[in-house]
Amino acid sequence: MEKKQSFCGICSAGCPMDVYVEDGKVVEIEGHTENGKSRGLCAKGAASKQYLYNEERILFPMKRVGEKGSGQFERISWEEAYGLIAKKLSGIRKEYGAKSVVFYAGYPKWYRPALLRFANAFGSPNFCTESSTCFQASALAWKSIYGNGICFPDLPHTKTLLLWTSNLFHSNTPMGKMYRSLKKRGVTIIAVDPRSTVTTREADIHLKITPGTDGALALAMAHVIIEEELYDKEFVDKYVYGFEEYKNYVSTFTPERACEITGADAELIRKAARLYACNKPSGIQFSVSTIVHHINGFQNYRAVFSLIALTGNYDVEGGNRAMPEPVSPCNEFGKVKRYDGEEAIGEKDFPIWFDLPCQEAQCTRIADYILEEEPYPVKAVFAMGLNHRMWPQPNELQRALGALDFYVNVELFWSESSRMADLVLPACTTFEREEVKTLRGGMFALNERVVEPLGESKNDIEIIMELAKRIGLEDEVLSSDYESYMDYILKPSGLTLQDLREHPQGMKGKVLIPPRIQTYREEPFHTKSGKIELYSLALDKYRESRGYEPLPVYHDFRDQRDVDREMYPLILSTGARKPQFFHARLYRLSWLSALETNPAVEIHPEDARKYGIKDGDRVRVSSPAGEMEGIAVSSINGNPGVVYIYHGNPKGEANNLIHRSYFDPYTGFPGYKSYFCNIEKLDQRERKRKEEAEVTGDDGANEI
Repeated sequence: MEKKQSFCGICSAGCPMDVYVEDGKVVEIEGHTENGKSRGLCAKGAASKQYLYNEERILFPMKRVGEKGSGQFERISWEEAYGLIAKKLSGIRKEYGAKSVVFYAGYPKWYRPALLRFANAFGSPNFCTESSTCFQASALAWKSIYGNGICFPDLPHTKTLLLWTSNLFHSNTPMGKMYRSLKKRGVTIIAVDPRSTVTTREADIHLKITPGTDGALALAMAHVIIEEELYDKEFVDKYVYGFEEYKNYVSTFTPERACEITGADAELIRKAARLYACNKPSGIQFSVSTIVHHINGFQNYRAVFSLIALTGNYDVEGGNRAMPEPVSPCNEFGKVKRYDGEEAIGEKDFPIWFDLPCQEAQCTRIADYILEEEPYPVKAVFAMGLNHRMWPQPNELQRALGALDFYVNVELFWSESSRMADLVLPACTTFEREEVKTLRGGMFALNERVVEPLGESKNDIEIIMELAKRIGLEDEVLSSDYESYMDYILKPSGLTLQDLREHPQGMKGKVLIPPRIQTYREEPFHTKSGKIELYSLALDKYRESRGYEPLPVYHDFRDQRDVDREMYPLILSTGARKPQFFHARLYRLSWLSALETNPAVEIHPEDARKYGIKDGDRVRVSSPAGEMEGIAVSSINGNPGVVYIYHGNPKGEANNLIHRSYFDPYTGFPGYKSYFCNIEKLDQRERKRKEEAEVTGDDGANEI
């Protein structure tokens, strides 16, 4: 048995692990041991052997031979697959133009820079990623104020941490240790979260709000900070644009008003505001997408981010600090700009997405663009890791994929989205490929291949590079080989691939950019005014034409007039993190799926009594968009009136309940975490019929 070091590839944390290999097969996986101590693994990482050797793994190039969606495929060679893709994409480009082909990057993310280069060389403006519903709205909210890349908190030096809807122990497990160390160091922690979590329980203050009301809370904190003159006057006078307009707007958001909107205690709001403003330096730790999964999410996050400027906690030690970007494969993404020679999908609907700018097109409405052929016909999608469950009303995307002239999916598993494809290509897991990893402290390591690729699966970037050559695309990086590609992305660090091979434990980069503070003293902000913009001039451009509001204005999602609130009295929130799941990918792992054999529908005990529901009852949840079934679970983690369901489960898809027209008008992000629903207990007769239908395969069961 041989022990090898690798990195987990299931989620983006990339935790190191020790992999034990015998006779060319992984037999055991543990957390990496360093200095005699194991870092441990979360539930997802512990089950990663089932990920690697899953019965749903795609092992060979497969071509559709039956009707679309029938799941009838035949095995073909890589030579035939490359030839077919080159012929189809080239023909569609010739007949309809390059923009009629969408290039999509799902999960994992490591190959994105290469796919973006591929799309650019092909001439398509339509490079899209899963960030159309994930990170980009948060980044755009930040850019609308500060103009530069998003700044995370300098945790080692902060005195007060404002933790805004970020359940670290479930969403970023490696940060749990850092979080605990902050407590030991005496850091004051304020947690904003609609739920009680393992993270909020260790906070000094928990502001437990109604989902989607974050903006009102942030504006109320700003009200206290300004009214009590706790803001940094010198910083605001010198570096902030639009303060007077902002001050006038927040003057009406008293803590008492915010209490009525959010449900958080008014005195706790005051206490939190004073601590954040006075017990400095203070940092805000925010999540990637939680706040922006609301129809006012963009403005909610702008309200939160404004607190950093208001208190002078921007780019200072212990605040939200503009750290230099490390050299990494992902930062290669920052060097390559999206081809913008033609209009991209989403450009007319969400212009701010392209103005700020973003390196990708916005594809939340891609099903509509395909089916309606607006703004122009989309005829082909070349995807890597596309999963239709990322979208609201995911069956609509399945229908749209079936209408394409040509659709390729490079994937690990036989997902429903793969079964809709004309051609499916097998990708390697992280255990089966080499990959450059960026570690903390300016360290770099090479993730070594620990086993040979299963079947004929290939490295994603090698697939991209070979296709670029077959189509005849010109790109200096893609025209080389994979080892040259890794050397290319390592070059700014001063290291080579050979250096990393000779140092399997990793190496510190030879070229490191030292961190600085208060960089704004030397160079202006990358905004139209050259200052931090609490009143965004980028948004002001569309004030008359689209109704965009330059200030972080709060609109309550509960004011929707097109939803019958008597019929749908409860608030629906989907996707609150669970430690054993990572979106839709892990339901096929028996160790993890066995922890929740049916979709859990979490309701507050008060609502359970109101609707006559007990733990374990089978219930139907309905919304204006659809319905699903699950098992009721009473939980006091959330507030009364809110239903929580995790997404991605084929036995009951929560995203079926979110209407695809229910999205943020600025960014297109769906309102996954604040929609409307009703719940009812299924009677025994109906439950029995459903169970019989599931056994017989009758599609009366609400499954895809």
